[in-house]
Amino acid sequence: MVVDLTTEVRWFFDGRLPPDVLSWFTDGIVGLLEERCDRYRLDEQVDIGVKRRAQTKLELKLRLRPPELFILGRYVEGSLETWQRWSPADGRIYLTDNTIWVDIAKRVIKRRFDVDGREVPLSEANRAMTGDGCDIEVATVEVNGQSAWTFAFAAFGHVDNHRQLLETAWDAVVSGRPRPDRLRLDYVNSCGYPEWMTRFYSHPHPALSHSYPGDLS
Repeated sequence: MVVDLTTEVRWFFDGRLPPDVLSWFTDGIVGLLEERCDRYRLDEQVDIGVKRRAQTKLELKLRLRPPELFILGRYVEGSLETWQRWSPADGRIYLTDNTIWVDIAKRVIKRRFDVDGREVPLSEANRAMTGDGCDIEVATVEVNGQSAWTFAFAAFGHVDNHRQLLETAWDAVVSGRPRPDRLRLDYVNSCGYPEWMTRFYSHPHPALSHSYPGDLS
């Protein structure tokens, strides 16, 4: 079992990922590309996330404390959240026949930076969170025929270093490359996946045509 402790800041946006945001983020650097469909438990709990990664491996994420306002720079404000993740999490989660699952298709591009802000080439072989560092990702998401995209930081390693790692990684990304105007990183659209799903389904959207009752293990 893998247990990760991360400090994260994530923003969500409606619609398709703007091409200028994607080109700004990659800037000639491929990063690690992953396409998968994750199956999330829908339960309106914003501090607990349960999903089947790629519709198979059961994972649990627990938010350890209430979110805090975190300011990364000028016009960059987000909800700072500390999460602990168990993967796989079989035996740690109670699921019933009435559990509702929602499929979220993702196309994720991830980059990693070390404590000094140097880029760490990522691959499937070295994607594990070892040492101190910070991952930054941009991802497209599709749920029930609706498109959205997300931009996020996840610092890992010694928890006392997480805030500094977030700031260092952000400085490395924006150095010499002003961010696009459409990448508005405001506190109001900053949250983790569990809270975003709760917001998504609290507004009129298509019926849960891609939801599944019951434990599909």
